[in-house]
Amino acid sequence: MDTGRCPFSLRLLFTALIFFYACSNSLRARTADGIPFNGDFPGARSKYLEDFDFIIRTVDEKHPGLVSKKIDWERIASRFRPLFEECESDTEHVRNVMQLLATLRDGHSAVIRAGLDRKIFLPVREGLGGGGLWIVWDDGLLTVRGIMKGHPLEGTVPLGSVVAAINGVPAWVALERERRRFTMWRGYSSDHSLFASIGNSFFQFGSLQEMDVLFITPDLKSVTATLPRKGPGGKSFSFLRATLPEGVEWEKGAISAFLETAWCKKVGYLSITGSSDFFTAAAFNGALDRLEGLEVLLLDCRAMGGGDEKWARFMAGRFFPDGTDNGTAGRLKATGSWQFDGPIVMLQDELQVSSAETFALAMSETERVISVGRNTGGWSLVPDVFECPSGLMKFLLGIRNRPTPINGIYTEGIGWPPDIVIPHGPLFCSRPDPAREVGLGILEVLHAGASRKEAMKMFAALFEGNVVPFLEDDPPRAKGYESPKAEQLASLIKEDLEARLAVEAALLELGNFLPPDALGVACRLEDLAPRARAAGLEEPLERLERAVAAVEAERVAQDAFFAVTDTFLETDEASKKEFQARFGSTRTGTYIREHVWK
Repeated sequence: MDTGRCPFSLRLLFTALIFFYACSNSLRARTADGIPFNGDFPGARSKYLEDFDFIIRTVDEKHPGLVSKKIDWERIASRFRPLFEECESDTEHVRNVMQLLATLRDGHSAVIRAGLDRKIFLPVREGLGGGGLWIVWDDGLLTVRGIMKGHPLEGTVPLGSVVAAINGVPAWVALERERRRFTMWRGYSSDHSLFASIGNSFFQFGSLQEMDVLFITPDLKSVTATLPRKGPGGKSFSFLRATLPEGVEWEKGAISAFLETAWCKKVGYLSITGSSDFFTAAAFNGALDRLEGLEVLLLDCRAMGGGDEKWARFMAGRFFPDGTDNGTAGRLKATGSWQFDGPIVMLQDELQVSSAETFALAMSETERVISVGRNTGGWSLVPDVFECPSGLMKFLLGIRNRPTPINGIYTEGIGWPPDIVIPHGPLFCSRPDPAREVGLGILEVLHAGASRKEAMKMFAALFEGNVVPFLEDDPPRAKGYESPKAEQLASLIKEDLEARLAVEAALLELGNFLPPDALGVACRLEDLAPRARAAGLEEPLERLERAVAAVEAERVAQDAFFAVTDTFLETDEASKKEFQARFGSTRTGTYIREHVWK
């Protein structure tokens, strides 16, 4: 085009188009993870600050966790404000908001992904690999619960082995680093919820394709094995499928089957594999309908997802023919074409959060079931959706601390405990599914005519270590539980507890190259001690107590180390010098100086 002959207006339009095209190319060239870099444009930083002020004000006015969790929100706001003042892109801004909300330590409060580039959220799980193992967490202890078939560690690392070190780093250091990295980006109501959600991905591979892991086996041997990044076929361990009874296939939403036992041919098994939503409720109804005629029910709610409370209560309604009072949550109405009113044992775990916990409460607080397993996740703050003034994102924020409807107990950060706690001891973790095994034992007693209270008291006392009363004072066979089975279970519980005490002692004797897990063992001993005394294991308990007392200086050093360090286990030079002055002569101080602060 000959611009010299064009009218002035056309030349002006042509010039504007060229300028716009150049600006567009420049803008496209300066993006981060698909979100435009807006730092040079007027008002970019002001909108980030406007979002920041809105979030700070909203949290201050509405979030009940500030009081219950003793969060110094004013101090956090002062620390984060410079990040928003200096922010130079929308991506950076979204990530700043993620980190700000994560400080609330609330599983519900988080940026909503809708409309945002998925790459923004990568820091949460970047570099993780499951290694083809299923690892369970118990107050800092990592125990191998499952290994994929065909895995190179099959036959080398027995189930029930404990992780002692990862690539030369003590497990207690690696685990705390990973916990801090996760919670920097995403808030979790409890540690047991966090580590359950990580599932089998405790190992931070980064760019590595394999790593060396030190295991302590149930027979107290130290085994160093090379763990691949992924399991056979490039897959991770599926613990949802691993806990299904033999011959039962996994289905989305809900699964049901009849389990044949010597004491009953109509043992119903029903697993809820979906969330608290319409689809899962429909699948649940169909699955339960296929069990019509059942006499007892094993209700598996492990890994049941959250969602809408109305669907959680709808599903619970299938077990109350006349409905029932549910405290402040109103009345549970009978649902479905028929309702099952026979004995129920419910399996639960740490993956149950939010509305899945509502279901557990509807079944437990009404005393409809005997629950077996682990504490639920503890996500009891009811959230609402808020939109930032910039329009860049929406976020969830817990706005009401919901107590349990009948007993009025606040479970945020704690979870709802089961009636029977299944331990993560070496021997229990080596069994196919100990929670299901115990659940069926309880159902056998209920089927024979024992009341819910009788069966619950019997098994709860046993798992608290009271083995003798279980066998002698209140014989289970009088309640329909065959004596050989009762003796086997009692022996298993006692032997598992004794093996657990021995493994804890071994974690204090890892050799000169690794400091002992003094802080973790001392913490776990508080729970183990009363159970061990009740089981008559005074001698191994006293040995462990003496071993813990002998490394008291290491425990104090580790506690101090975590107290003065940031997310990356770093601190300022003055604090490093003070720490070394106090603890430099300990094995912990030496390790920190040579391997963490090198």
